[in-house]
Amino acid sequence: MLKIAGVTVKTPSELKVGRFDITKSNRSASGKMVMELIATKRRVDVVWKMVPDSELQTIIDTITAHKPFFSLEYPDAGGTKTMTCYAGDIVTSLWHTKNGVRYWEEVSIGFIEQ
Repeated sequence: MLKIAGVTVKTPSELKVGRFDITKSNRSASGKMVMELIATKRRVDVVWKMVPDSELQTIIDTITAHKPFFSLEYPDAGGTKTMTCYAGDIVTSLWHTKNGVRYWEEVSIGFIEQ
């Protein structure tokens, strides 16, 4: 289950959780690298396949209504996690119409921790 700003959205086809360190680094006079760990942040990349137009609109409207930062609740190791984040690019590809309903073949969004 995935929740954007408290709104449950369509279960993703793919969900990847990345963790990355923010560091401050430089080299000392002797040439040795020194590094300070500022923080560890997360990025959640989500992909949905064959998304009905109305569900895509719900996702976009929810993100837009809560910009710039909102909560994202997602499955992770050890259970469900929540982070405050912003949305990266929203990428959609090819749409098809079936029984009068438009479906997006693939939708991807990267959510980056604040």
